[in-house]
Amino acid sequence: MLCCSATVFAQKDEDNLIVVTVGDTTNLYARVRQAIIYTDLVIREDSKRDTLITYSERIEGKTIFVIAKVVIENDKVKISGGYGLGMEDFWGYPAWPKSYKRIIYFKGSESWKVLRRIAIKFDSKIEYFKVP
Repeated sequence: MLCCSATVFAQKDEDNLIVVTVGDTTNLYARVRQAIIYTDLVIREDSKRDTLITYSERIEGKTIFVIAKVVIENDKVKISGGYGLGMEDFWGYPAWPKSYKRIIYFKGSESWKVLRRIAIKFDSKIEYFKVP
């Protein structure tokens, strides 16, 4: 039996930021790393203890590439990201995108699901926002 105490506020179209408020900040940096790795994203190692950014990774079976940015501020974990479309080459393999756009929520968004998978690993209060 799975018991979950997460509080989730409704997502609205065009939300582009997920904020998770954690109750326990012990080893938060390590927990954030683990949540990102759980989504099969690879973290760029640039020695920042408050911001983790991933490399561009392809969503399995799609030509969509995702980059996640996770910022730790006290007891809050702020998750956002970008997506790009990689056109298929002659053999059907997706090429790297030429540009990226901010990930936003809309029904059926594959890239938003990647960001949300990071958030749900914390089993904490999740809120969604639209920021300029």
